[in-house]
Amino acid sequence: MGRDFVVTNSATASIGTKKRTVGQKFFIGPKASRLIAVVIFGALGLLYMTQSTQGADRSYKYRELTKQKTELEDQHDRLQIEASRLESLNEIDKSVNPQPIPPAQMQSATGVNYVPGSTQ
Repeated sequence: MGRDFVVTNSATASIGTKKRTVGQKFFIGPKASRLIAVVIFGALGLLYMTQSTQGADRSYKYRELTKQKTELEDQHDRLQIEASRLESLNEIDKSVNPQPIPPAQMQSATGVNYVPGSTQ
């Protein structure tokens, strides 16, 4: 049994004649191989640069977030101290004055006295 389908270079399809198959030769010259090497190394260099830049960006963001976290923790501590100080002043005020003092009532004026001034 022979082959059923053969890709050939000849223009005839008759059975029994010798046919050449399509050659699969691939040849790269010295200049083309140098060009391909330069392109590959350039692509690898570009990949390396993008990866290192992304790493630097991540580390910068991490430092910023860490700094922000410490500032917020310091602010939280300061606010807790301020809250406890204000609570203690309120407690002292309540212990000294157990009943709140009513606001002063305004009275109507009965007479007006003027102070003599100097004339210039």
